Amino acid sequence: MDNEEIVQQDIQEDIPEIAEHENEVQDELLEQLRGEIVQLKIKLALLVGGAASAKLDEGVKLAEGILTADGVTPEEAAAEVLEEYPHIKLERRSVPRISAESGGKGDGFAAIRGIFARR
Repeated sequence: MDNEEIVQQDIQEDIPEIAEHENEVQDELLEQLRGEIVQLKIKLALLVGGAASAKLDEGVKLAEGILTADGVTPEEAAAEVLEEYPHIKLERRSVPRISAESGGKGDGFAAIRGIFARR
């Protein structure tokens, strides 16, 4: 057997090992991408459901726990998190409406206008 035949034989023997390694790497990458997709679905469902952006990471962790325990969809897990943990929801505060229109002495601005008028 000459050197070329030995090298060819070694290459033929190494091909299954290389292919197996590449498949393992691809499987790991695929699993990582699936995990990222699930996280993004949870984040989207939380935001659509009214979660505060500052509480997103906490909501994702809670929803991932629900996913592994119950085998539900990411959207269902996010809805359950929002229902069970109301502190994650965005607080909606009513902003008082202030008008600068003059309505006479009883409009709420009369005292302020009086202060500035005395100058």
